Amino acid sequence: MEENKFFRLVWRFNGLVISVAGVLAVSVLLFVTYKLFQDVTRDRTTRNIVNIEENSEVKENWRLGQLSKINDEKTLMIPLYSDQLSERAYFSKSSNSARNYLFINTETSEKNWLFNHTNYLIERSERLREGDYNSDKPVIAILYQLVQLDSDQDNRLSATDISTVAVTKPDGSGYKELIKEVEKIVDHTLLNQTELFLIYQKAGISYSTIINLENFEVTKTEKLPKVGL
Repeated sequence: MEENKFFRLVWRFNGLVISVAGVLAVSVLLFVTYKLFQDVTRDRTTRNIVNIEENSEVKENWRLGQLSKINDEKTLMIPLYSDQLSERAYFSKSSNSARNYLFINTETSEKNWLFNHTNYLIERSERLREGDYNSDKPVIAILYQLVQLDSDQDNRLSATDISTVAVTKPDGSGYKELIKEVEKIVDHTLLNQTELFLIYQKAGISYSTIINLENFEVTKTEKLPKVGL
């Protein structure tokens, strides 16, 4: 008799454990399903991707970004961003990309765009000056990396496409393209007030080049040696 009671208690305990385990398993499954649904349906935001696919259902909005003061506030540099929104069945995806720059002379009130169009993706723009990022020395020139063509043919302008290296004067004038078909800018540094040392990759090969910032000419380009050679 006592033995039967014992087995009944054991079976009840096992049943309780199985029930609790089942409830926990269902709860975990529901939680994972909820998180997956959130991930699939959430709004997604990317940067530096321009959709150029024809007949695509993309809404494009334009906005001006935060201005930068250049050289004693005589020049203001303001980016123009495109915000492309594509609606999918379960989520919305937007991409913010710099497409142009407006330069304003605060003394003469003259206003000029870097380009007279918005066809390019401006992957990067950097003000070149001696010292570190907190330097208060005057800007010598502005360096740009532009994606002009959909080189990988994915209907997007993005960092995976080849790009062009260009420069302008601090006020946005004198625009000149110096190096084309660049895969990646590795790094750069000012050698002095008139020379920029730049390392980049092109067609799988790394190069160093020196750019004269007075006449915007490439004065010297060399391949970097491979390891062990």
